[in-house]
Amino acid sequence: MLRNRITTGVFISFMLLTIACSSNENDNEILNDKEKIAPIITCLTTINVTAKATENEVIITYNTPVGTDNVAGAITEQTLGLASGEFFPVGTTTNTFIVTDTSGNTASCSFDVIVARDTPSANKPYFIGNDPTPIGKKWIKSENKSDEFNSETFDDSKWHRSPATDGFGWYGRPPALFDPENVTVSDGNLNVTTLKYDTPKNVNNTSWTHGGAIVRSKETVKVGQYFECKMKANKTVMSSTFWVSFKQNCTTGPFKKLELDVQECVGRVHGGTADWAKDFDNIYHSNTWRHNRPCDTAFDVSKQAPAKKILNKKNNSRYFVYGCWWKSPKEILFYLDGEFTYSITNPPADFDLEGHLTMAIETYDWNPIDANNIFETASYDDLTTKYDWVRTWYLENE
Repeated sequence: MLRNRITTGVFISFMLLTIACSSNENDNEILNDKEKIAPIITCLTTINVTAKATENEVIITYNTPVGTDNVAGAITEQTLGLASGEFFPVGTTTNTFIVTDTSGNTASCSFDVIVARDTPSANKPYFIGNDPTPIGKKWIKSENKSDEFNSETFDDSKWHRSPATDGFGWYGRPPALFDPENVTVSDGNLNVTTLKYDTPKNVNNTSWTHGGAIVRSKETVKVGQYFECKMKANKTVMSSTFWVSFKQNCTTGPFKKLELDVQECVGRVHGGTADWAKDFDNIYHSNTWRHNRPCDTAFDVSKQAPAKKILNKKNNSRYFVYGCWWKSPKEILFYLDGEFTYSITNPPADFDLEGHLTMAIETYDWNPIDANNIFETASYDDLTTKYDWVRTWYLENE
């Protein structure tokens, strides 16, 4: 009887040990299976905020994403962007979060914070950051050289749109004609449309296959004034511009031929574009010229002093505000979306003449019309350079 009891006890102990070992192994297998499961994290949807027109950044608060896992100990970190409660700059900030569990499994998510500026005030020039207005002075809008384009008709009292009447007699650079029929005002914009004619137009003893246009102010701008426009470029190989053109008279003067470009860009480039212009569809490009002309004996070649900034967006992707303070004959300051961008302080001649605000949409030989052009397939909006407004300001004592 004793032997049986001992044997039975040993057997029972062995059974318990076996059961205990099997339980631990199963638990480990279950734990291992759990650790193979990746954690989970969910991000916010895009946050859109409008800042004041004069602000570069705004404070943004949001619920910070935190990952979860079926095993305790997962850690969430932000690897890109800005934390809640920080200043977010104008533009798009992408915020990325990664959660890592105790076994090294990871999951991530991202969301954007988009900060857009409000519309600039129509009562003063658009300046962000340091306001360059001299102490004791204020800016006054020159109404005859400004236009909000809120009417449904073109204002012929302020602007020329025909080369036959603007006093310059320049009909364009072939193959694109400066055609007044391509200029309209609608939906709060001055619209200059590009196109390919079904049949060529014969104007001024030249055959034109394409159309653009040129618009010039009837009154002139001069040293000391500030002028700006809000413009969205077209998407073709043709230009979108805002500049000051100067008349020349070889009999009575002025003899020097100047040009002051605030912005000159194109809608698209391609394989046939000149190497130096490969960025001209995403550029802020300004220039000062003294052109070579027969009666300007001081210069035997055209000379220029340019400035530029390469942009991270296409000129046709949105409206940009291009501004210029013609501060003195030798100092010209340029602004992009209200911010000082660069200056030209050594132009090829003194810029001391009066000129006409100009918006020209034309073709260039350095960005020629290629086989893959979009003139016959693109929408009206893609073919059109749009000006939301043009404003000119002069300084007066407070």
